Amino acid sequence: MSQLPLLTHLEAELATIESFIQLLEQEQRALIDNTLADLIELAKQKNALAQSLSDLAIKRKPLLELNGVEISPHPPHAILAAKFLPAEHLPKLSELWMKLLQSARQANALNETNGKLIDTRQQQNQQMMALIQASTGAASVLSYDAYGQARLSTRTGSLGKA
Repeated sequence: MSQLPLLTHLEAELATIESFIQLLEQEQRALIDNTLADLIELAKQKNALAQSLSDLAIKRKPLLELNGVEISPHPPHAILAAKFLPAEHLPKLSELWMKLLQSARQANALNETNGKLIDTRQQQNQQMMALIQASTGAASVLSYDAYGQARLSTRTGSLGKA
């Protein structure tokens, strides 16, 4: 660990986001392996870590300002300068910053993938429920809408009189 508050903070933030990534990977495995009971505890842990990351990000901003850190507005958002930080710490600061950005991108990608897995699971469950309802109700008709989603409708009358 470093002695400078900014470097110490970035190290703590990086460790927290790495823990968050591990949790997202566990969530993904639970979704793929269909061990849905694990998701409740993972969701609690995920929410707690997300709050910690939010708190750390809020605390990071004044530390960057205090050290006169300038970050490029253009990707990959590298550190351009640290006016009030000893020059020998700039390489470590840049390394931590880039690792933090890379980890944030990885966490975002994992979270998006997990969201898609959850959406897919929800659609499958809805379709299964529609099929079950259709098989138990003779007056119900299973159809699909323009988006390919299963829809259950009931017959309400005849088309005409003979």
